[in-house]
Amino acid sequence: METSSQGIPAPPEDFRCPISLEVMAEPVILWTGQTYDRQSIQRWLDSGHTTCPKTKQELHDDTRLIPNYALRSLIQSWAAANSVE
Repeated sequence: METSSQGIPAPPEDFRCPISLEVMAEPVILWTGQTYDRQSIQRWLDSGHTTCPKTKQELHDDTRLIPNYALRSLIQSWAAANSVE
């Protein structure tokens, strides 16, 4: 497992938002099945994009953001175990 210069294990790639590349604070799922951090995907949608950033599928009018509670719990557990805020 990779570690940062502070000796903290690098987060699993699935914990990173595909848009911001940062660890997700509030992971949400689009109907395409892709997970993004709420702030990043909301900014993407608000800027007029009508496709899923990862799959390029047209979202049409279905831009519901469904909380990904399971991933959020995993991220929180990883952060607590590694003293990451």
